Amino acid sequence: MYNFSDIRLVHLELTERCNAACPQCPRRIDGGRLNEKLTMAELSLADIRQLLPESFVQKLGKIYLCGNYGDPAAARDTLGVMAYFRGVNPTLRLGLHSNGSLRDAAFWAGLARIIGDHGYVRFAIDGLEDTNHIYRRNTDWAKIMTNVAAFVAAGGKAEWDFLVFAHNEHQVEAARTLAEKTGFVAFNVKKTNRFLSRQNKAYAAATPVRNTAGAAVAVLERPQQSVYQNDSLQSLATESAGFTTFDAYLDSRTIHCKAQQERSLYISAEGKIFPCCWLGQMIKNPDGGEVADAERRFGPFFADASLDGKMRTIEAIVKDTFFQEEVPHAWTSPKIKVCAPVCGT
Repeated sequence: MYNFSDIRLVHLELTERCNAACPQCPRRIDGGRLNEKLTMAELSLADIRQLLPESFVQKLGKIYLCGNYGDPAAARDTLGVMAYFRGVNPTLRLGLHSNGSLRDAAFWAGLARIIGDHGYVRFAIDGLEDTNHIYRRNTDWAKIMTNVAAFVAAGGKAEWDFLVFAHNEHQVEAARTLAEKTGFVAFNVKKTNRFLSRQNKAYAAATPVRNTAGAAVAVLERPQQSVYQNDSLQSLATESAGFTTFDAYLDSRTIHCKAQQERSLYISAEGKIFPCCWLGQMIKNPDGGEVADAERRFGPFFADASLDGKMRTIEAIVKDTFFQEEVPHAWTSPKIKVCAPVCGT
């Protein structure tokens, strides 16, 4: 069961807006046409004060801004929101995840001063000047480096998240060296599993990159070096051996909810409250098996105001039917398709 009084971590999505067109992000279809379910929803500072009142913020240990679909630096009130959190809770750990190619140096220096010693920014930079734009399409390397320098110079704790592909795997160590010289406090190598088809128990040789007209203009390939490859397939193959169908395998999983364990919740850019971002994205991700399954189970909750933090308090939502009954019930047979792979053992 979810206990409102236990919540200590909030994952907040301020906006659905973003400057980039990353091919494996659900915001766009293979990096091209915009996901038609998105409305460019965004939370204002006034919305945040209502959703997350001072009494609630004071008891939290961490809030981080990271989008299923948007970049928090694209939101109008990002600095105001972060300043509100910091003013209410001086030791609250604040995090922000961004491609770094939005706003100017003054914004990033100001953000560093607001966050102070209790927090970080994770910059998603997938390569060096000649490769970062291949996945982080529409971003500008020079602007990223200028913004990072401003953030670090103002005392910000910067982390570099590096997604590894075939086109940039030869640059991992050079990027790590650059990160150290630039003043990043961490360099995180990320082994993507977005080439993995769980249903087929196989990796795709490549995934397409499309323009806004839907035409394929390039492909992405997973890294060739095993040290940079995600090992999900190996564990999936072992765990699912003996099951006649993928659904039967999912139904065998025991779900241990990470949101419960972390005492966390997720707030969408529309102000809807969910246990986690995985469930939250079932409303707006492109159609597929997981989305259809979640819609079948939770459709009425997705459509009405029962999860709307602008209409109800977080406490009322967490104590109500969706959190207390519907989601836990979906962990019993047949297991919900979005939770079983992420939180199942």
